[in-house]
Amino acid sequence: MTRSYSMSATRWVGLIGAALALSALSGCSRKEEAPAATGPSASAAALEPLIQQYAQIERLEEEEMGGRRDVSAAGFQQEIDVRRQLLEKVRHVSKDGLSLDQDIDRRLMIGLLDSSIHTAEARRIWENDPALYVPAPEIGRGLEPTAPGTPQERATSLTAVLNDLPARLDHARRNLKTPPRTFTESAIFKTEGTIKLLRESAPTLAAQAGDAKESLNAATKTALAALDDYLKFLKDDLLSRSTGSWVFGKENYDYVLQHRWMMNADADAILARGQKAFEETEALAQEVAKRIDPKAKHWTEVYEKLKDDHPTADGIKQAYQAKIDAAKAFAIEKHIVTLPPGERVITIDTPPAMRRSSPFGTFQSVDPFGKDLEGKLVLTPIEDWMTAQQREDRLRSHHTAWIPIIAVHEAYPGHHVDGLKRQQSPRLLRKIVRESIMSEGWGLFTEEMMFEQGFLQGDDVRLTQLRNRLWRAARVILDVSLHTCRMSFDDAVTFLSEKVRFDRYAAGLDVNMYIERPTYVLGYLIGMQEIEQIRADYIKQYGEPNPPSEFYDRLLSVGSIPPALVRESLFAQKAAEAKAGGS
Repeated sequence: MTRSYSMSATRWVGLIGAALALSALSGCSRKEEAPAATGPSASAAALEPLIQQYAQIERLEEEEMGGRRDVSAAGFQQEIDVRRQLLEKVRHVSKDGLSLDQDIDRRLMIGLLDSSIHTAEARRIWENDPALYVPAPEIGRGLEPTAPGTPQERATSLTAVLNDLPARLDHARRNLKTPPRTFTESAIFKTEGTIKLLRESAPTLAAQAGDAKESLNAATKTALAALDDYLKFLKDDLLSRSTGSWVFGKENYDYVLQHRWMMNADADAILARGQKAFEETEALAQEVAKRIDPKAKHWTEVYEKLKDDHPTADGIKQAYQAKIDAAKAFAIEKHIVTLPPGERVITIDTPPAMRRSSPFGTFQSVDPFGKDLEGKLVLTPIEDWMTAQQREDRLRSHHTAWIPIIAVHEAYPGHHVDGLKRQQSPRLLRKIVRESIMSEGWGLFTEEMMFEQGFLQGDDVRLTQLRNRLWRAARVILDVSLHTCRMSFDDAVTFLSEKVRFDRYAAGLDVNMYIERPTYVLGYLIGMQEIEQIRADYIKQYGEPNPPSEFYDRLLSVGSIPPALVRESLFAQKAAEAKAGGS
């Protein structure tokens, strides 16, 4: 399942301040280099507004800005230039006089900016990703009846997005060169779905939109014509010249590992870790499967039979909610993490407009800048239009042994708790940064930790958990292999199908994510391993934490930043406390 969280533009503006507008970083700024800030007050005073400017940049480029990003080639270059100018300013801030947390923020921002610039220039998505220009999520949110705002307000916002669409798609035609064929095929699928959604749902919203009705109808007509033309362009023109490569390359891959995540490792070392974990996990899965069915030849035979035990279609949400509540009670009883009063996780249906792009579900974390403490597990229901086989296949994906693992990974003590700790952080940068190597690593780590603690019980649950870890190990192997030319797209799909027993269609969707977001999926397994090592070193130095929250609260309070920085902060804090206690 994927995760999301949104932030109110009002909260961001109030937090950052109008004086820190993006124009302060534009080409209008003075060209001479700023002198390096020195001294305790000078360094701290120089760093804080730069963190706020970084937050402003991230906010302006979020998808939640309504699909109105400047998608001209010049606009993308401006984004890179803005980051480069900010990077130079941060590099001129001396570490002298900064607290450890301030210096970690300084180094974190340097790593993020440096890596983002390098990746943007290497991938040039404005030339290679035709799906980038179709604002499907923004259109879907505008058409969703349960989305925030009155129908008139949603219609007004959607009208603005639709009015911008023809110019946006014109930029696409000018910018796109020779993208990878699979990127163009994905864009065709996305465009077809957006056209269908707009044709079917816009009239309903218009009928409820009052004074905004006519404007929405006119914008919808224009947008549909533009999308139809774009679809024709994709099929008749771009597809035939979609001969480019999605391979990120070893040099670029290593750059992310070493500059963004600050790892003393390269792609080869990460691949070796993935292969070792895959072999070890596969052996464990086979061992557990033999306990369940001694006659089974392979663990996948046993796992497929487990999927026959599942809730009814109308009982899916209740089944997840029961396990979420049980995981919360267990985490409280065992003092695994400290939870703020009033927090909770609920299960809700995926909005109809979002079901095409989210066939299983998502998790919505709390807003890091808000006060609401409610996370949401969003589950796509089994629908009446499905065939009997489709319904059964979907139900089997929600099998009984799977549900408690999702409750742990997404809710307690997984991503929901991580989101709560981010919300509580007093440091702006730690609220907005969410690196997969820590956030996704924590999610996978909690599965093993809750098995160790005794919540995840039974060989059926253990086999399911190991299958999920095997999948994450496979992702490491495939992600590295794909982007260092060791494996083709079809090779990766076959690997997932044969080694992890994915359906080939589902395997293709997963591999598509790897090629579109190089290095992201490493975060699950590699992040889990990094957290395990931090915990092992902590126990070696300070003994087993009692209660467990003594360690896990510390870990999460540092933030979802690269584990190397988490380690540095956590151990420095503990050492300072030990020194103070002994004095």
